[in-house]
Amino acid sequence: MFGLLPRVVAVLALLVTVSAFQLWHDVNRYDAHGNECLYREKSDVVCSRLCVTDLSSCPTSLQPSCPDNQSFCADGECHDECTDDIQAQNPCHCSRSGSKLPSEAQNLVPCLTIPNVTIQQFHAWNSEEDIRIACGAEANITDQSKTVGVWDKNWIGGDIEAVWAECPAAPTPNYKYNESYWIATYAVNGALALLILV
Repeated sequence: MFGLLPRVVAVLALLVTVSAFQLWHDVNRYDAHGNECLYREKSDVVCSRLCVTDLSSCPTSLQPSCPDNQSFCADGECHDECTDDIQAQNPCHCSRSGSKLPSEAQNLVPCLTIPNVTIQQFHAWNSEEDIRIACGAEANITDQSKTVGVWDKNWIGGDIEAVWAECPAAPTPNYKYNESYWIATYAVNGALALLILV
């Protein structure tokens, strides 16, 4: 039994260190002759919202225009009244509020929604950039590489007049491994291991 234990530990250590990460190339990026593959067109791609600090900074095609007796609210839509609930749905805040909302994002408001776009040559390994370029072209943004940033990466200031609301993933929960749930888990697994060994 004790001769088997080092082998089991070695196999487990090997399994933990093996990764499926592509180190040398992107899958399906190059053909058999080394030429970069062009993907087929991708249609009906949803654009991120374009956020600004002043609605006059929105591209002309995205400047809001509401019917009489309505106001353009922080949720990016026209309403009879901009209530607190509507204002809290600001897509430029990326579902964050209070201390979790970066100070640079607090004054951001969305321009009108950019219609869905079709990308003629969509590259899966560069999809975010392809989508930004297509959406910027749809919104008639001439030089977005200098004037448009990305949420939580480049904020408004200097030459940057707007940011794409490409919201980062929510932070992973931070567990404390001495909580009662984990202690119970350790106890149950320890008891099972003991039963297997005996």
